[in-house]
Order: sequence, then C-alpha cells, then structure tokens
Amino acid sequence: MAEKMLGIMITKYENFEHIAGVTRAASRAGHGVTIFMTDEGVRFTRDPGFLELLKLDGVEISVCEYSCECAGLHDKAEGIIYGSQNNNAGMLHDSDRVLVF
Repeated sequence: MAEKMLGIMITKYENFEHIAGVTRAASRAGHGVTIFMTDEGVRFTRDPGFLELLKLDGVEISVCEYSCECAGLHDKAEGIIYGSQNNNAGMLHDSDRVLVF
C-alpha cells in the first residue's frame, strides 16, 4: 500500500488535464490516488482518456451509482467501483490530502 494517499473528488465534467496531471504525478511519486465522482463528474465514466488513469499504479476510481442513474448512465465502465456516498466518506477519511474539481 502507498505511504500517502491523495483523494480527488470530481463534481464537474471539466478540468481533465489537471485531474490527469495530478493523478499521474502522484502515481509516479509512489502515492496512492483515490478518485470519487458524483454529480456531473460521473460523465468521466464514458471518457476514454479518463479511463486510462485506471492503468496507473495505485489508482482506484469509484463513482456514485445514484448520480450515474440520474445522468442516464446505466452501463457500467470496467474497472470503476460503483457505489454510494459511503465511498466518498471513505476516501475523505483515508486520504492525507483531498482535491476537489
């Protein structure tokens, strides 16, 4: 397990370059990254560039399944954990730092 954990909460479908850059830098530095998406941020579950982040060491991505249903995203993307705001609470608890986009 990584020594430090970075949490990234995504609520909007924007800023991909920043999210990807921070995620890649943290992974390269040996830190774990936990990403949680809710609200319109769940649209990243359909973004091929975003899904590439799943291939990085130490990166875990979860999403609010209810937000996906509200957005009309019923098909699940492979590698993403579909859960609830409980996943968000866990990310907040386990992270040393949290960024919100």
